[in-house]
Amino acid sequence: MRLGTPIALAAVALGATGCSSSAPSKGSFAFKADAICASAHGVVGKLPTSGGVAAVNSEEANLSLAITKLHVLSPPYDRAPQFQAYVYELEYVQALLRDLVRAQADHDTAKADSIEAQVQSHESAGKSSAIDAGLKGCG
Repeated sequence: MRLGTPIALAAVALGATGCSSSAPSKGSFAFKADAICASAHGVVGKLPTSGGVAAVNSEEANLSLAITKLHVLSPPYDRAPQFQAYVYELEYVQALLRDLVRAQADHDTAKADSIEAQVQSHESAGKSSAIDAGLKGCG
């Protein structure tokens, strides 16, 4: 009967390391996603587009890290489409921030203003998707 103990311990260890086949609970998923957003210094959903090239580069780097961490999460089945829409909007904002850096470096204020408006629009769409996915800290 002592053989059952190592097997049980191995099963517990696998579950503790994330090797479980069950989907995460909605609360667990939201907690992890919200923590990622918080670790990005509140950048997700609140990206400033002013402050010059260095500030925008810094915000883009924070956003990139958050996106990478969010990609690792597995949302509950019923929240996957909303979560994927949220991450898509973040990726779009990230691309826009790169364009904004180029526009600011070129001193093209008209283009920078246009990009800033697009950033705000996609941030708003991302916030809605985050809320729909049950993420309070990201929305």
